[in-house]
Amino acid sequence: MSTERIYRKDVYAVSNEAVVTAVCEKNGCDVIACDASVFYPEGGGQPSDTGTVSVDGMASVFEICRASDKDLESDVWHETDAPAGTFKAGDRVTLTIDWDLRFRNMQRHCGEHMLSGAMYELFGGVNKGFHMGDDYITIDIDLDGRMLTDEELDLAQSRVNEAVWSDLPVTVTWFDDYESSLAYPVRKKVPHEGRVSVVTVGDPADPFDCIACCGTHPASSAEVGLVAIYKCEPNKGMNRVFFDCGKAAFDKLTADSALLADAAKRYSCSPADLPSRLDIEAENVSALKGHLAELTAYVKEAEKQKIIGEIGSRQSKCHVYKSDILSADDLLKLGFSVINEIPGLFLIMEQTGSNTCLLLSSSEEHKCGQLVKEYAPQFNGRGGGRPDNARALFSSLRDMQAFADAVTASL
Repeated sequence: MSTERIYRKDVYAVSNEAVVTAVCEKNGCDVIACDASVFYPEGGGQPSDTGTVSVDGMASVFEICRASDKDLESDVWHETDAPAGTFKAGDRVTLTIDWDLRFRNMQRHCGEHMLSGAMYELFGGVNKGFHMGDDYITIDIDLDGRMLTDEELDLAQSRVNEAVWSDLPVTVTWFDDYESSLAYPVRKKVPHEGRVSVVTVGDPADPFDCIACCGTHPASSAEVGLVAIYKCEPNKGMNRVFFDCGKAAFDKLTADSALLADAAKRYSCSPADLPSRLDIEAENVSALKGHLAELTAYVKEAEKQKIIGEIGSRQSKCHVYKSDILSADDLLKLGFSVINEIPGLFLIMEQTGSNTCLLLSSSEEHKCGQLVKEYAPQFNGRGGGRPDNARALFSSLRDMQAFADAVTASL
């Protein structure tokens, strides 16, 4: 006889006494089946319950990290952290679920039904994917390639929360087969063998939502608390809607509200004025970037002439240049502009601000990438590149300068 699933009769039951009917082993730990269980096994997009199990007469309490089954009418198996051999058939045990997790899953699963129902009612959108993650829930709403607008998302969110706060009854009705379940106005017809449970939000004669589901749900929509949509992104031609429900949504909105208030405070404005202030800041940053680009171009040209002058006075084919104001990319551009004017030049450019060393050569005689590969590891450096240019990064200025000295000596 399969496990009696207590959550089907009383979704608010937290614990039950039971008898172990079978034991197997997984990863050195006992996995047990019992004649009755409050644990919901993973399935239907909803994670399993977690909790504890204790044996009558033993002081030890063991964790249950997962519950699973083969089908809706089979045994429920509980994966424990008890060493293999702890349990045996016939043991009397007490099973206890983590109620906070159970209720969170109830809020989220029911809220997902209601939001999917709102999407169907308002726009004819069909839910073709559902995932309940740690930080958010996603549903994939198919609108034949059309993407939801921000206004439509706001409308769906308002519609579903109106239903949540209307304190609609949530009922679960069991049918002997799929055909019998069609007596109810189910939103999505999914053929299924064996018994079928249909979850209805509202009056079955005119429900807010009605769909087949094996998950756990609260007795009233009001227990969902709220439904908050976070964002919507395209996904395989559908709308992937990110959202959450109940306490999880409340905690996220509270954190976001605090973050918004802090950002507004930093800009000495109200949260409502923050977008306009950010637009002003973006314009200022854009102007500064343009000005910086002009200054950088001026500096690079001045430094180019300085390097060419120094090389000309020394009559050297190897030159070391140091800078603490130009970025590595700007140094690279400066270096190319120099070696393009002096054939056969080998140029070492040190960015002292971030301990980056660039090697550039306009001669096929010197292989920059090979030099970095050979010498950089000797001075706690790493990097690579092509024959005409390469870069190496070091943990200290001393190591970088020692690398440059070693490369110079090898030429």
